[in-house]
Amino acid sequence: MRILHLNVKNFRGIQSLDWHLGGDVICLVGPGDTTKTTILDAMELALAPRWIVGFSDADFFGGKAAGKTIMIRVSVGELPDELLGEDAFGPYLCGYSADGECISDPEDGTEEALVVQLRVEDDLEPHWEVIKDGVLDPKPISWRNRARLGVARVGEDIVRHMTWSRGSALGRITSGDVTSSRLAAANRAAQDAVAGAGLEELEQAVGAVKSAAEILGVRISDLRPGLDVGSMNIGGAAIALHDGDIPLRSVGLGTRRLAGVAIQRAGIGPEAILLIDEVEHGLEPHRIKRLLKCLTVDREDKGQVIMTTHSPTPVMALRVSQLGFVRAENGVTTVRRVDSATEETMQQLVRSRLGLAVLAERIIVCEGKTEVAICDVLEDFWADQHDGKSLTYCGVAWVEGGGSEASIAALELARLGYSVLYFGDSDEAISPSPAALSEAGVTVVLWPGDVCTEERLARDVPWECLAEMLAIAVSDRGEDSVLQSVACDLGSSLVSLGLNLDAWQEVSTEGSIRSAIAAAAKRKKWFKNIEMGRELARVVAQALPEIGESATFCTLSEIERWAYDT
Repeated sequence: MRILHLNVKNFRGIQSLDWHLGGDVICLVGPGDTTKTTILDAMELALAPRWIVGFSDADFFGGKAAGKTIMIRVSVGELPDELLGEDAFGPYLCGYSADGECISDPEDGTEEALVVQLRVEDDLEPHWEVIKDGVLDPKPISWRNRARLGVARVGEDIVRHMTWSRGSALGRITSGDVTSSRLAAANRAAQDAVAGAGLEELEQAVGAVKSAAEILGVRISDLRPGLDVGSMNIGGAAIALHDGDIPLRSVGLGTRRLAGVAIQRAGIGPEAILLIDEVEHGLEPHRIKRLLKCLTVDREDKGQVIMTTHSPTPVMALRVSQLGFVRAENGVTTVRRVDSATEETMQQLVRSRLGLAVLAERIIVCEGKTEVAICDVLEDFWADQHDGKSLTYCGVAWVEGGGSEASIAALELARLGYSVLYFGDSDEAISPSPAALSEAGVTVVLWPGDVCTEERLARDVPWECLAEMLAIAVSDRGEDSVLQSVACDLGSSLVSLGLNLDAWQEVSTEGSIRSAIAAAAKRKKWFKNIEMGRELARVVAQALPEIGESATFCTLSEIERWAYDT
């Protein structure tokens, strides 16, 4: 099974959402409170086999049900045969085209699909129906038929799925019935009775779960069925998976979560639609990568995996084409994908630089490391000017864009719905151009004067700060190297004068000295790494109050205004 299209109205934080999914593996990313979890909730409520679901006013957009209707429509393809008969839902089949259009009847070039609708009006009663707009009256769909759609919220209610209870994944794996009388006897006789009750079918289920868990990297030495004496229920839930004598529900969170994923995957079948909220929850990075590899790269399943994350690990581990960027504004939620024309570039940038940034609300795309270092240092300086509120407090992340690729990243991030500022040099033309970036909604901040960062700062900082810039370069490159580099541009021998800038003025003008230092810093890349860039930025932050009329001050103030304009 596969979800093709999701349409949501008036459900929790979503007033409207119209999303054509277009993928078998989708990871929803974006800042907090953009309704990522609500999207999974909508899918689960519409398709999962629940027979009792309670709704309240809080489930309606705006928190009030009066006069509103929750409407969740899910178009599902790759359907099981038992739903397609004339006496089932065959007459309700629609056609779904590759470009996302739903037509009344299937035809060549389209995929057969059913549209399942969950409708809740202000009486708070849910109604599940299969619809075919303008053709037939809605037809109710029972929880048993929704169960055939194979939707599971992986990781939810983990402990229940580790028991042989009604509706649990282990119950679906197990052949035959486990009767209450048999379990009551097992309860009275405790572990020995369970071990001797002849429950071979449970052992078969254990074998299936152990194999699935080992694939995900879960090490359980002695997995077997045993009586969970911590359960007060003498029904099916009293028999649970154990690791030796320890109920599996008592192991660590990460192991418990991975085991839960393994159990549910084994129980629901290879064509399932798996919904996973915060796929990284409770897992170390290496276990996250292993889980993702099993769910995506090595999967032989024909179904679908839809997950959310707040961690850079899944963002960087998955292909960028598998990421759905979620934005919510004034009740309208959108899910966007990276444009195929920039996919290769964005793949490299997301894995090397943008993994953290795409989880923020607003992004400063810095052309290079020097600009990143300036933002690192000025965050603290600006926080002091804004009652302790940092750039991070304002939802701003800054990231290196990779030189010539930075403007491409800025344009694509803006297209994906992020608020973006591009911060870079002006000594070389960028493509897309500043005009193209501005037209796309990107705020473009370039150093005035066709210069790079080092050139601009060398021209603007106070004289004593210029000496500090030289001292920073000397600490990394050595005095002779720095002096010779500057002398090449100044046209005078400075070796005998040392680092005394006042003495330099005896052989040259201040303007020439500044230009020579700027040229040497650019040519020799004195500050083109994060640590050296931060040292330079500290000098700039110290000088800002004294250079309020300079191009440097005006440029950095433009970034500050953008960041704090919340």
